[in-house]
This record gives sequence, structure tokens and C-alpha cells, in this order.
Amino acid sequence: MSISNILVTGAGGAAAISVWKSLGQYAALHMADMDDCASGLYLVAPAQRLLLPRGDSPNFVSFLLDQCQKRGIHLLIPTVDAELLPLAQARHEFEACGIKIAVAPAEVLATVRDKAALLGAAKSCVPVPWSMVWDERSLEPLPSWPAFAKPRAGSGSRDLMMLNNQQDLSRVPRDGQFIVQEWLPGEEYSVDVYVSRAGVALASVPRIRMKTDSGIAVTARTVLASDVAQYAVDLVQAIGLPLVANVQFKRDSQGVAKLLEINPRFPGTLPLTAAAGVDIPRLMLDDFSGHPMPQGMLPFQEVMTVRYWTEQPVKVAEWASLAKERVA
Repeated sequence: MSISNILVTGAGGAAAISVWKSLGQYAALHMADMDDCASGLYLVAPAQRLLLPRGDSPNFVSFLLDQCQKRGIHLLIPTVDAELLPLAQARHEFEACGIKIAVAPAEVLATVRDKAALLGAAKSCVPVPWSMVWDERSLEPLPSWPAFAKPRAGSGSRDLMMLNNQQDLSRVPRDGQFIVQEWLPGEEYSVDVYVSRAGVALASVPRIRMKTDSGIAVTARTVLASDVAQYAVDLVQAIGLPLVANVQFKRDSQGVAKLLEINPRFPGTLPLTAAAGVDIPRLMLDDFSGHPMPQGMLPFQEVMTVRYWTEQPVKVAEWASLAKERVA
């Protein structure tokens, strides 16, 4: 199937813009977001911009399906966490209209979203930190200090807590919505993985952050960390996670890389992975188009990249016209 029209959601985020950088020359990209000031909207022609309802809105799926049909979209690429599960659950509705969706199965997303469930599923195939769901039944003392607490659901660094002692631990709600786990002091890795629609692992590219600004990596480099690369592949194949994933690991005090979490979508640092030799969005486009795929893991190089701001002038009238289309 020839894929010439692609819709990418989350146009204000680095992940969507990374996809645009890779695929803008190969297909007509429609960029969508709930915010009329999202930067990625203004990287495409006015007719290819779309304002969306929130991903958790009851009319999100029906609105997006209608727009995909009207625009002749062949492939939908969601990049916002809140959109993944609703779209996975509606996959058959889109496919019945000839629209492919780059999203994992709903049951796999449910496991990945619950960090406690993910660690439970992962412990048979990769090293994991000790961890426990923190509720009224949780036993003390902890196996070791310091420790770490984070929400079972969600992404990013919101509500993370460093636990140095019993007083810190007392601040963690015992409602079962947090997990308490081993503190890992070593190097942290993010691994960009691609598994083809046929289930063949084609890419596993680890990288480390060298400098961050407001929680965003502004300098990073790929690394030839073979143990981490293999762990990432073993994990996504064990849990049945296809297509794109970003798997995060951190080393313990003995140097063992242990699982942190998985983001089952495009990450924002794909240009670094592409610079290292593996253009994952292009790989996925070939996969969905039915083109011949590599038969094994793609090689990559160690490369460093830096990020910088750039400007995109926009006519005010274009913004005003788009803003009128705001949806609930």
C-alpha cells in the first residue's frame, strides 16, 4: 500500500516534530494538536493543520476518525500518552476505513502503563529493581536505603520522590497508587527500539543524556552498550510490544542495568538515533507500506547531538483562522 498522507498528533511536542523531520520529505504530513499555538502545526501548510479535542475527551476518537476520513489519511501516528489506549481500543474502526494506526495492542499498553504490572512481567527476562506497591499491606522496613517512590501510572518526572529515611517514606500515600523501589545510582539509558509488524527486532539504539535543561535533554549521545540494547529487545518481544518503543534502564551500584519503564511511542530524540544510522520513522513507513524490510538488527554509530532553538515566522491571520476551529 502506498502511504502518501500521514497524520501525526501531539504537534507541540518534540516527538511529533521528530517524526516530521524524518517523514516530511516522503509523505504529506498533517500535524494535529489541541493547542492552536503548538509549534508543529505551523511546519505544514494551513490545509494540513488540525485542532483536536483532548485525548481523554469522549469525542476524541470519533472526531479524529472523521477527520482522517475527510483528509484521506493512510497512516495515523499518535505521540501523546493519553491518546494511545483510546486509539488502540478503536483500531478496528480505523482499519475498517482503510486507516492504519501506529499503536500497540490495548492489552500491552495496559501492562506498560502500570509500572507495577510492567516490572512483574519483565522480571523473567531482564533485571529489575526490587519494588513494591505501597499500600496498607506493605511491609517495613525497606530492603535498602535510599529508595524511590513514583506513581504506578503516568509518564515523565511528575510526583517522583527520593526516600532517604523513614520520615521520607511516611509521605508516600498508602493508597496503592505508588510503587516504592530500589534507588539506582548509576548511568541511565534510553533505548530506541523498533520491532517490525512481523515481530522481527530491527533496531535497538541506547543513548544517554549529557545535559538537561528544565528536564529536557539538550545534549545526548548514542552508546554501544550491548547489554542494555539486548535487554530492551528481550523485553519488548517478551511482552508483545510491536513497532516503536523507548525503554529506560539505570545501573545499580554493582553496574547491573535494571528496568525503569517503557514509553510505547516515538520519543523526542529520534533525530539523534537517525544521525547514528537508524531512521526509525522511515523504517516504520517502509514497514506499513509493505516494502522489503531488513532481516536483522541494524548497526549504528556512537554520535553526539546538541539541541538549539529556531524560529518559524507565521502570519497572524493563519493562527487566527486555525484558532476559530478550536474543539472541546
